[in-house]
Formats: sequence, C-alpha cells, structure tokens
Amino acid sequence: MRTGWITLFLLLPVVGLVASILGYLDFRSGGSLCPSIVSVLDCSRVYVIPQARFLGVHLSEVAPLYFLALLTTAVLGAVYARWELLVVYMALSIAGLSVIPYLVYLELVVAGALCLYCTIMHVAIVGCTAHSIALWARLHRVVG
Repeated sequence: MRTGWITLFLLLPVVGLVASILGYLDFRSGGSLCPSIVSVLDCSRVYVIPQARFLGVHLSEVAPLYFLALLTTAVLGAVYARWELLVVYMALSIAGLSVIPYLVYLELVVAGALCLYCTIMHVAIVGCTAHSIALWARLHRVVG
C-alpha cells in the first residue's frame, strides 16, 4: 500500500474513535460537552431515547469498542499487509454502514435532533467503507 492509502486507512478509524470517546464522555456528563450550534443539534436528546440502548448497554459505550476494533485491524493491516485484515476491516466497516440509516432515523424522527459526535462517526464509517472497497478493488486489479 502506498503512504496515502495507509494514512487514510488509519486516519478514518482514529477520527471515529476520537468522536466516539467524546460522545461517551458527553453522554456520561449529561450532554454538557456537545456544542448546540443550531437547535436541531442536541446530543442529549439523542442520548435519552430508549433505542439508544441495546441489550441494556448504551450505544455510546459500544461505539469506542467498535472503532477500537476497526483501528486495531487497520494498524495490523498496515503493519503486516495481509489481505485477510483488509477483509476484516471491510466487514467491520460494512457492518457499521448497515446500521447508519436506522441510527439517523432514530436521531431525526425519534429524538428530533442530531448528535454531532454521532454524525462524525457516521461520516468516518462511510469513509472507512468506501476506502476499504476502493482498496480491495485496487488490489484485485493488481493481483487479478
């Protein structure tokens, strides 16, 4: 992999991890860290909906673990350059991408607000997915 590809491969999960940690800290503080630039931007309204919990665990507690797994896979993939790690990275990215429409629905329709940290995580996941698919296609062209 070229340096630009590796940088993006590592940077996107870092952005998601930082946003997820900030979101977790914001959740634990009762939503006092999220900037309310416009009225629709209100993380605390998103945190309190019942659907923000899955099997009793708040999604803000799951998100850092997800991005940590994604980042770990990216680091191992960059160090060892194994296609299997790219497949795991891509699978994790696609899994995250698959729940974004539902999460955005919960934010906009159920909570009636957007969470800044959630939006940053969503963008990071979309980027991870697009980048991993592009990298997969590029490697397939070179190898195949």
